[in-house]
Amino acid sequence: MKRALIVNEGFSNNLGDQAIRESVTNLLQDGGYTTDFAYFTNPAISQLPVYNYLNSQPVFQKELSALQLVKLKFSRWYWIAKNYNAIVNRLKKGNYDLVVIGGGQLIESSRRSFTSRFAIAMDWWTDLIKKHSNAKIWLIGVGVGTSFNDQERKHFSNALSRIDIAWVRDAYSQSVLKDQFGLTAILTPDIAFYNSKNSNVAINSNRKALVGVTSYQEVFVRYNKNGKTKAEYFEEWYSIVRQYELQGLTVELFYTTITDAVETLAFKEYVESEYGRELSVAAISTVSDLKALYQTASDVYAGRMHALILAMKHQCKVKPYLISQKLKSFSEEYIVPEMSMEYSHKIRRTFNDLIEDC
Repeated sequence: MKRALIVNEGFSNNLGDQAIRESVTNLLQDGGYTTDFAYFTNPAISQLPVYNYLNSQPVFQKELSALQLVKLKFSRWYWIAKNYNAIVNRLKKGNYDLVVIGGGQLIESSRRSFTSRFAIAMDWWTDLIKKHSNAKIWLIGVGVGTSFNDQERKHFSNALSRIDIAWVRDAYSQSVLKDQFGLTAILTPDIAFYNSKNSNVAINSNRKALVGVTSYQEVFVRYNKNGKTKAEYFEEWYSIVRQYELQGLTVELFYTTITDAVETLAFKEYVESEYGRELSVAAISTVSDLKALYQTASDVYAGRMHALILAMKHQCKVKPYLISQKLKSFSEEYIVPEMSMEYSHKIRRTFNDLIEDC
């Protein structure tokens, strides 16, 4: 049986990343591979940490000091010094036929003067795979950012030159890879749409809306430079809650990352202060918890793409908060009622075709 190493952000606190890891694992194992997993940006971490979403403290992004900016100039070397042994030992021990990098938004910029950790990790991973294994490198189900600084463009160009096969999850990403890096990629739905051969999702008849408030500072401000104040942002989310309530649905707040959980609790407090009412907040710690929550809902509104994808897989009616280019592309290309199973079949067909061509 052939062996594959899966490399993505599946050990992060983002439940969407964890769901991607699950889907890629199912895809390869359904295709006859035995699989191992490595954490893309933190390869020394060998198992999924336990995350406490509702008891986490907010982390505010501060302006970097001159000393920190100097240190960041050497981040490429710091990263590999920290992770070299974990990567090389895994590659030598695994004797892999295939290394799959993805899915997720792995070709992304820091949007600041320093180099993104994704660019550094992608460059080093592909370099070491070529030096220490005979495995093919497939970049699958990835999303691509909008712009890159010079160092990021150099790292990603190096990495992409080593890729044997690339597939991306939206037409915008496909266009950026071609225009900025000269790489022709296959277009296939996001890998998180994939259902394993044994999956079976029951349709529910509940009348409940799940509303996922996205982090203001981490996400909204990052992608919307001339946007709203935080109070205006919260008012917009409250109007969404009221719209569902006026349709006769109960509303429960939810989250898929630690920063979103922190924002959700802040939003809950805001509503209590401004409107004198208490909103329910779901208790979620794992992807399994999230799936169980979707089975109680009819509608999902969120600013996280994979929160919406998992909801579609559970037959929920979804609406996106168009917070970024990624969400806009996803909304335009994939939010079609009752199509999630067809997306899963298309992913399987793409994978089978690639295997046959190798």
